[in-house]
Amino acid sequence: MKTLPILFVSALIFAPLSFADVKLGSREVILDNDKVEVVRLVYPAGAESGMHTHKHPNRTVYFIKGGKLKLTPANKDEKAKILTVPDGKILYLPAGTHNVKNIGDSEVIIIENEIK
Repeated sequence: MKTLPILFVSALIFAPLSFADVKLGSREVILDNDKVEVVRLVYPAGAESGMHTHKHPNRTVYFIKGGKLKLTPANKDEKAKILTVPDGKILYLPAGTHNVKNIGDSEVIIIENEIK
């Protein structure tokens, strides 16, 4: 019986340590119609998107302010990718499930066009 209170108190003490403070970037839908969804994404240094799935099959990603990003796929068998992207770069990407994290030391600003 004494172990139950000890486990409960231990859980209260160590629970905050098990959940790292995740700094999320911002996401603003700036256009949404039957053809595209255009989103403005801002990732300050150290911020991330959180694991998410792109629901539309393809997208373009325009970097207003580039930087260094780590793309971690949901599938643990796939390797994470590091992208170092200059200002003004545009990419065409398929849908997927991943987390995006700004691992650089400057803010990254993206305009993403989800093609419906």
